[in-house]
Amino acid sequence: MSEDTFAFRLRVLLEHKKLSLQQVADAVGISRTAVHKWTRGGEIDYSNLRRLAAFIDVNWVWLRYGDEAVKDLGIAGNTELPMTDLRRRHTAEIVSNEARMKQAQELSGIVTWEWNLVTDELIYSSNCAQVYGREIHSNEEFWEILHPEDSIWLNDEAMKELIASTAPRVWDFRIILPDGRTRWIESRVATLLDDAGRPLRVVGTTIDISARKEAESATQRRLQLLNDAARITGFGAWRWLRAQDELVVSDEWCRLFGVDPGQAPRHYVELSQHIHPDDRAAREAAVKEAFAHRTDYRVLYRATLPDDTWRLVVEQGYARVAPHGEDVWLTALCRAAQPADMAAGAAVGAGTQPAVEEGAGAAPQ
Repeated sequence: MSEDTFAFRLRVLLEHKKLSLQQVADAVGISRTAVHKWTRGGEIDYSNLRRLAAFIDVNWVWLRYGDEAVKDLGIAGNTELPMTDLRRRHTAEIVSNEARMKQAQELSGIVTWEWNLVTDELIYSSNCAQVYGREIHSNEEFWEILHPEDSIWLNDEAMKELIASTAPRVWDFRIILPDGRTRWIESRVATLLDDAGRPLRVVGTTIDISARKEAESATQRRLQLLNDAARITGFGAWRWLRAQDELVVSDEWCRLFGVDPGQAPRHYVELSQHIHPDDRAAREAAVKEAFAHRTDYRVLYRATLPDDTWRLVVEQGYARVAPHGEDVWLTALCRAAQPADMAAGAAVGAGTQPAVEEGAGAAPQ
């Protein structure tokens, strides 16, 4: 409970004056239960408040509303809470909580900061140098360490926009450490308003996300390598998680089927829309067989392209149990068919070649 409450002030005074709840109840003319509720945050009416304050011998405005109300009303005198065991425990708890918070900040690497928009004062937590490599005391010192490429968008104008919108933001940016190394920072910022709705302070938390950014970059490089390899070899790929109907297709699959990656299918049933109607049933039968026996399958079919032509495609896939449960993954590779595929009898269904309608032509391989 905060010290700036009626209940807390009453409890401290009762302890200091060694008054029981029953003594207060008898003096005010109410029940002991009502006094107990006051010490737990219950409301008190004006007449009982005046009688209570007179009995305890304190200013009733201070007792109910605290120091700020007394100052605002210009009431003479300065009433202070005595240092009782209750206050000592409360103070010790605050100090302990602050120590735990500081330790948690240092262990997690989270830096907190506050910018007072009235005084222009900028205050960072004590672990600032651990993340930024130096102490920061002003916005000017922060702008100096910001990476040149990020200072293009993270600047005074961005701060003005943040303050004007009052909406919380999450910013990822880079700073330059004293030894010249670059460090990635994630900052979560928000503007706090006063009672009149005016911007008062900007507060934020920042953390070093360099390791995460490096992992993301490494993943992106690997994906680019796989995409480049698929482009060179002409293999497109897709994977379907059956129970959740989650479908993922590669960029090369989109190229092979003439699909814009932004319009790539996201559900298994959408794959059939890109297969010649006469070839769908035989292909689906092969897929069901693979599902039933957790085996591989290989089919040859015509992919229908957006310009109403078609491309002969070989699809090889296999079904297996997903590593995170009993669901089944279906993974397949697709490529443009070659003459050898036809000669080997890689046909849809039981050994038959896919039908070619008169007047249709295969697209360039």
